[in-house]
Amino acid sequence: MKERFETIIAKYHASEGILLAVGVSALLVGILVDIFFLRLVCLLVVIGSAGLMYAGMRAHHLNIQTGLKGASSLFHSQHESEIMKKLIFDDFHFHSKSGFKVEEVHHESAESEVDATAISSQVEKKVSATVQPVTHVKSMPVPVIREFQVSDFFDVDSDIYKGDAEPRTEFDFLLNKVLVVIKEVLFAHTVAFFWANREKQQMVLEARVTDSPNFITSRRFAIGHDLVSKVAQTGKPEFITEVNPVSEPELLRYYAVTESVKSFIGVPVFFSRGSQDATVEQPVAVVAVDGKAEDEFGQETLQLLGQFTKLISALIKSYNDKYDLLIDSELLSSIRRLQERIRNNFSLSTIVQSLGEETSKLINWDFLSIVLYEEKKHAWVAKKVTNRSHLGYILSEQPIDFPDSIVGQTIRNNTHCLADDLSMVTTPRYFMAEKLESYGSFLSVPISSLNKCYGAVSIESREKFNFSRQDIEMLYRLAENAASALEIFYMQEVINEYVIIDSVTGVYSKKFFIQRMEEELQRADDTADDLTLLFITVDKSNEIVQRYGKDGFERVMLTFAKAIRASIRPYDIVGRYDENCFGALLLDTAANDAYLWAEKIRKTIAGLVINLDSKSFSITISIGVCGALEGMKKEELLGNTITVLNRASEAGGNVVRVY
Repeated sequence: MKERFETIIAKYHASEGILLAVGVSALLVGILVDIFFLRLVCLLVVIGSAGLMYAGMRAHHLNIQTGLKGASSLFHSQHESEIMKKLIFDDFHFHSKSGFKVEEVHHESAESEVDATAISSQVEKKVSATVQPVTHVKSMPVPVIREFQVSDFFDVDSDIYKGDAEPRTEFDFLLNKVLVVIKEVLFAHTVAFFWANREKQQMVLEARVTDSPNFITSRRFAIGHDLVSKVAQTGKPEFITEVNPVSEPELLRYYAVTESVKSFIGVPVFFSRGSQDATVEQPVAVVAVDGKAEDEFGQETLQLLGQFTKLISALIKSYNDKYDLLIDSELLSSIRRLQERIRNNFSLSTIVQSLGEETSKLINWDFLSIVLYEEKKHAWVAKKVTNRSHLGYILSEQPIDFPDSIVGQTIRNNTHCLADDLSMVTTPRYFMAEKLESYGSFLSVPISSLNKCYGAVSIESREKFNFSRQDIEMLYRLAENAASALEIFYMQEVINEYVIIDSVTGVYSKKFFIQRMEEELQRADDTADDLTLLFITVDKSNEIVQRYGKDGFERVMLTFAKAIRASIRPYDIVGRYDENCFGALLLDTAANDAYLWAEKIRKTIAGLVINLDSKSFSITISIGVCGALEGMKKEELLGNTITVLNRASEAGGNVVRVY
């Protein structure tokens, strides 16, 4: 029986070999010949051979299974000492990571002859006993079907898609996404992006994706001998497969404590602004990647990071282009606001105030000063000083040393002066006796038109290297617009020196009014006649300007001037002292009589209805009265009258006060 079974098996293997040889031969012939009919025949032969081989293998498998139960003579022929072996295929491990499991089962028979049924049941029990523990220990996992949402592929709640994001917000968002991808692809522990600030000699953290809770809280650390700094200094990648635990704090300074990092790779990020800066030598940033396993990164990692740094460089370029456009837009808006404010209220104080406010909107600073020339003092004076810190600084109306100061040199040379580190500068900022802190940075830009320098605007920061090339350019543009306004203002003053009549109100100009006042004051001393000076101002003039604009206010002043001229005698003198104030010089009139006239004109103006732009309203005035005494100088008379006028205004307006 045994020989017969072996003969059948041998015949099966022989026939299988013949079919395989026929199939292979037909396949080769089909490939070599070019006749379609022969190729078709060969294809049919190959298919037939394959089918017969499959049928034979199936029959062979069934014969082996039936042989275990039906061929009892085969088992009876075994000796007691012989060992029956069975290969068990563990099909439950098909989906496991270890692959297939094959076990060899041994069975020893106690008697020389065993009943076929008993042997068969023992074999089945053995198979069951062998398979059952495997199925109990490692059960086949049940697949979980997950339904994907839109949030798996799109940041639904991200602020970047809710409106027009600023360039910095958009850059940070995209950079963080790139770092997340790097971390997932490289199975890294930390991926961080650092800017290289060479002016301040610092590495500045921009973004990070990490599994560590021990990352540094500060965003900056000084450039030193650590790995990130080395990449920034050399511009070459750093690749370490085994980090020494002892030197880890010195090599990886972006952790507050030792993190047990084993592998590190750092790559530089380069950026070029354009053709003028086409030669790129030093990196602008560094991408640092580390892991907890040794030899975690290889040369292929370096090549992959190279592609990522190219992507980051493109993001930086896009960010810079958008940031430049945004800065240009903000600068144009500041210039437009400055021009509009000056147009509505054209005065020296408005020009100075507007320049300071717009500078603060574009540039970060701690101290600001605007220096202009003052004719009365024959010196360059700080007309505006703003101090945002609690430290001491110069005061308004402080003269500067010209040209023995930084601001003085700016005005004399008509070019900007930049001190990135004040501790390295020995020249004073304003004057020799100043007691200012000698640290931080200082920038002074001239306020100049095409023909003349009118002063300087200076800003100071408590941080070194605080002002960039872009800050200088923006401050230049603002100063140029302020200089154009100052040029027109000073030209008008020069013209007004030779103008007798105010062009708006028709009364005397300030210069001619003071000149006539000085003449009449001298005549009153010679003839012992009375003389009284009155200053008349409109109450709440700023509200009128805000509501009706500069042109509307000038129309109000014209109506006001007509009312005054209609109330005085032909030989009395009326002039416009400033934008909101008229002066009236009453000849041969004592202060008490002038008070009565002032009350009359006050009531007249209070009852006057002014029509402006289809709107009707009334105004009130305040009047200060001062009589001239024997031997009084014009400066004293002017000062006393201004003082009593201020008292009338402080009392709430619509009142007359006598000195």
